[in-house]
Amino acid sequence: MFKKTSLILCILSLSYCTFWVLGYSHLKKLEDDEYVGKTLLIYPTAGQFSLKEHWYFGKQFGDSSFYRSPPDLEGENPPVLYRMVGKYKEVNHGGKLLAGVGLNKYLIEPVVGKTDRRLFFFSLPRCNEQTDLNDSDTGIKIDFVCK
Repeated sequence: MFKKTSLILCILSLSYCTFWVLGYSHLKKLEDDEYVGKTLLIYPTAGQFSLKEHWYFGKQFGDSSFYRSPPDLEGENPPVLYRMVGKYKEVNHGGKLLAGVGLNKYLIEPVVGKTDRRLFFFSLPRCNEQTDLNDSDTGIKIDFVCK
């Protein structure tokens, strides 16, 4: 009986150590701030949404984050209008704490059309705030332009 208990405790300890070293993150919904509900006009030259490779608690299929990338000089895609619908934070644990506590991100959705994945945007400081700019197609006020 003592050997079985010792073996079980050893396995649990190793599992906890592995869990701590890998430092899984979790996604935490934060209280909405003054930016939730604002609109973003994102040009293709500002970057693109890429699938998140790493795993975290609360991850859904297709979760994508916005990353800056070299300008796409081949295609002339039009900018896309998005609305910020929620504020989140990716909270790090264990070994990932060495990289910091985590980023604040905004969940965004396209104003026109639908997407089959969640899009997270954290590059708001790189965008220019606008005061009197409206989308010509929809008439919606544009709050930030990201080029």
